[in-house]
Amino acid sequence: MARRFLLFSGHNDRAVVTLCRFFAQAGLPFCIVSSGRGDLIHDTTWNDHVIFNRLDNVIDVAWLRQLATNLTDTLIYCPTNEFMNDFLLVHRDALHGCGLEISLPERAVYDELTSKSQSQVTLTALCHELRLPSPQNIHAPHAPCVLKPVQNVAGGRVLYPLLCRTPAELARALTGLDRSNYFAQDLIVGQSHYLCAYLARDGSVASFWQTNLMQQPGGKSIVLARPGANPGVNEARLFAGLHQRGYHGPFMMEVIVSDSGIYYIEINPRFWGPLQLALDVCPAILGLFVRDHGFEVKLPAARQSDQACYAWAFGAATPGCVMHPAAHSLPPQQIQQLLHAHDVYAREDTRALHACH
Repeated sequence: MARRFLLFSGHNDRAVVTLCRFFAQAGLPFCIVSSGRGDLIHDTTWNDHVIFNRLDNVIDVAWLRQLATNLTDTLIYCPTNEFMNDFLLVHRDALHGCGLEISLPERAVYDELTSKSQSQVTLTALCHELRLPSPQNIHAPHAPCVLKPVQNVAGGRVLYPLLCRTPAELARALTGLDRSNYFAQDLIVGQSHYLCAYLARDGSVASFWQTNLMQQPGGKSIVLARPGANPGVNEARLFAGLHQRGYHGPFMMEVIVSDSGIYYIEINPRFWGPLQLALDVCPAILGLFVRDHGFEVKLPAARQSDQACYAWAFGAATPGCVMHPAAHSLPPQQIQQLLHAHDVYAREDTRALHACH
């Protein structure tokens, strides 16, 4: 039976676009379930890979089983979406045998990393050099602070951290908030870095560090970044510990370096928004992913780090974007040039989306 990769578009679109780009360049079979007729994937060169347009956001086991069984190919799920990951892990047994290959580790292992509260215990045990932000009382927090969800998915929706730099922002965040779903910590100010990696089932690892330059307000999406250096994390111990725990798959960890040390922020055990930078400078990350599913491909040559940059021009137009310390030496004109020239959509396969999505 033939096998092809399955992407759900409409969420984390920049990661989905990068995976489409990689699959197309590598000559790998893939298909897409779009979020509807208005999904931006229809304005790309891969619109002919869409096999289904959803009418709403409802996902259930019966629908997924029917989707998979109606196709003759085995579908390999690509983990780009926290809600879908959680749904598939919860219903893994019910979906067994329908032709859907769920490329995720065991649920307990996944939850240990994606949970903001559990992961900080695991990561500081593996990486003694990482510090944790000081805790605050969720029932009496004070700004500046961050309110983090205990679990990423609760009540059928994804919960996100709430960054509160001022008392006014904190008051707005607490309005109507179910505090039982959150815990509070001091807000750490400093340079943000991502450790971007793929951990293969056999323990092989491909990774690189990303230095974040510009980010949407409230700790949302990174809109400008460059390859960077390890700020002082024992990667070998980290990856060995994760492999020992049974984790395999994509992995992105954020740390912030401040005057008082290296602080652990969070892990995304799925493909991340600025994935294009990985394809540019460390394509082995995606090479290991497809190898884990039985495909060997010739990888594109990696770009020189000093010539690589990730940008999301449309996202950078959001009012109130934060400039990280690594960007402070860049003049505004150069930042605008980088955003335009390196926009993730500024390529022939997504030209219609350039600077407008």
